[in-house]
Amino acid sequence: MYADQIEQGQKYDVLKKCVSILDFELFKKEVDFYSCFHIRENTRGFLYTDKMEFHVIELPKLPLELTEDCAGIELWAKFINAERKEEFDMIVGRDPYIDSAYQQLQVISQDKQKRMEYEAREKAVRDYNQGMYGAEERDRKEGRKEGRKEVIQMFLEMGQEYGLDDTGILKWLQEKAGLSPEEATAYLKEYGSQLT
Repeated sequence: MYADQIEQGQKYDVLKKCVSILDFELFKKEVDFYSCFHIRENTRGFLYTDKMEFHVIELPKLPLELTEDCAGIELWAKFINAERKEEFDMIVGRDPYIDSAYQQLQVISQDKQKRMEYEAREKAVRDYNQGMYGAEERDRKEGRKEGRKEVIQMFLEMGQEYGLDDTGILKWLQEKAGLSPEEATAYLKEYGSQLT
């Protein structure tokens, strides 16, 4: 479930924390319905990453009655566990996010055709957002490439103004622009002829 969130070429910041919802009791000796686990180093106890958490909700352990101060994870668990319209209606009125989830649930559960349309629309939105992100990344890379080209041309011009020969210009590019010998040679070949 955690690994399925990311596709090839995406950055890790798309990963979201995962919640396991169980219709059985996993930790029989524990009374709480909700548990959260992290990956920690065994002896020193420091956290491996905050990107990976395991949230477990054991539905059979939920309190039977919905209390007045019920909120957060318990409210969501009650929503997930609800079976009758009256239960949904009682929970939905307490949280606008649950209300939104309930509206979407009603749409996708209507019939197969509606569900397919909904999923196609959601996929189209995701594809559009990914396409826009990819285009922005390409623009940024292109902008960096152009900027670097201008800086290197400036160094080449300065090297010529100082009367440096090709060997001196190569050394100048390595020192001043931080290029490797191979990069400096390639830039001198590509842009050096434009300066004379």
